[in-house]
Amino acid sequence: MLVAEIDAGANRRVLYLLPPPDEIISPSELGWETFQDLPVPLIKLGPDGTVLAFNRMAAKLLGVSLRREAHLSQLMEGLGRSISDWLDDSLAGRLVQKSEFLRLTRTDREIFVQVSLNRISEPGEAALIAVLQDATELKSLEAQFVQSQKMQAIGQLAGGVAHDFNNLLTAISGHCDLLLLRHDQGDPDFSDLVQINQNANRAAALVGQLLAFSRKQTLRPETLDMRDTLADLTHLLNRLVGEKVTLTLSHDPVLAPIRADKRQLEQVLMNLVVNARDAMPAGGEIRIVTEVTTLDHPLERDRVSVPAGRFVTVQVNDDGTGIPRDKLQKIFEPFFTTKRTGEGTGLGLSTAYGIVKQTGGFIFVDSEVGRGTSFTLYFPVLEGQPTTVSRAVVSSPDKGPPPRADGVILLVEDEAPVRAFASRALRLRGYTVLEAESAEAALKTLEDKDLDIDVFVTDVVMPGMDGPSWVRQALKQRPDVRVVFVSGYAEDNFGEEQSKIPNSVFLPKPFSLTDLTNTVHNQLH
Repeated sequence: MLVAEIDAGANRRVLYLLPPPDEIISPSELGWETFQDLPVPLIKLGPDGTVLAFNRMAAKLLGVSLRREAHLSQLMEGLGRSISDWLDDSLAGRLVQKSEFLRLTRTDREIFVQVSLNRISEPGEAALIAVLQDATELKSLEAQFVQSQKMQAIGQLAGGVAHDFNNLLTAISGHCDLLLLRHDQGDPDFSDLVQINQNANRAAALVGQLLAFSRKQTLRPETLDMRDTLADLTHLLNRLVGEKVTLTLSHDPVLAPIRADKRQLEQVLMNLVVNARDAMPAGGEIRIVTEVTTLDHPLERDRVSVPAGRFVTVQVNDDGTGIPRDKLQKIFEPFFTTKRTGEGTGLGLSTAYGIVKQTGGFIFVDSEVGRGTSFTLYFPVLEGQPTTVSRAVVSSPDKGPPPRADGVILLVEDEAPVRAFASRALRLRGYTVLEAESAEAALKTLEDKDLDIDVFVTDVVMPGMDGPSWVRQALKQRPDVRVVFVSGYAEDNFGEEQSKIPNSVFLPKPFSLTDLTNTVHNQLH
């Protein structure tokens, strides 16, 4: 039996003779009976990391793998160094960080724990008490925050790089346009110049994809019916999927209109269909389903909240190889691809993500390895009359250049190559061009009261004062001057600013010689 001796006072001692427990427990382990019902998971470890005892909460958290004589390294992982070293440092009092985050080796579900080690002394040798705390939700929130920060940082980087590249491409393609004006098709240099021009346009399309991911590309939204959009695209999609893959479309009998950029939306659908085709090398079926969905309550999914309301949904389903779970959260990142080198840039899904988000929609993916993948796009239904969109009236190149004209243009652009091209292009069309490399220089030029200016052509983002700011200041003295804003970013980035400036239009970079001269001509007439 168990004997308990207690001081009863007045030099008396009381002996309690207790019945033995079900299991024979050594005196050193007896104290753990007291901790069985504590609401904190506790594990007693030997100096070598062997489990000596544990309470009920620890058994519930760690599962069946927690047993006496098991080693701590069999129960959890992810420390970044050997668990034996961590235990040695704890026993020696060398721990700088009091707790560590580890992942349990349970196979039924993923659990993270925060573990604090405390040294205790017992007769014979020292031991350790591990205090555990379930940190699964904390780690999940941390992963979501890190992913959000990463996507935001990549977006800012992509947008900044794309802005600078648009300036370079404007200068390259612009000066190429100037050279093409001086060479006819019989000239031996003509084909080389055409090649430069075509490749500059391809580079511009690639930069457009980066801007799409960072949601800074210029959209031209219009009222669309998804049924008509897919009908126009079906012939091209059938050519894309090839002979081994079947493409089937299923539409809701009554589809509501949405508001989106048709060209960009077609690019999203083509990217999704091409990925579905590549996931089925032996052939199969791609199913595109459109329908109107009404959400009575907000839809919480993938760290996103879709508000209640009516949506047009587009599903692109395949029976392909599927996407592993560890790659699902990365598929919308730029340059992330599972294809071999040369088979893909990794920009397709990131472009789709950016376009859908900038349109005001949502994109989700469901996938099972070996079973297939389903992408679902949500676009808010356009209720009532569509709003008008402020956009530059840019003539397409096939309409040819406008006739020669007279007028005085104040050109403000901090990038010297872009300024050189734009000024030469406008002078070739008969305009008088005054150049300024900054907003401050432009305002200095306008101090001459006798100077008549017809159009301001100005960059938006410049060192010092930006485009809209100096234009607003200049229009106080010259209210009748018309304005052309040019930028490598999207119109949306300063749409509110531009809407407050009368007689102003927006021209996105990179622009061609014809784009520029036609826009100025339309502003003057």
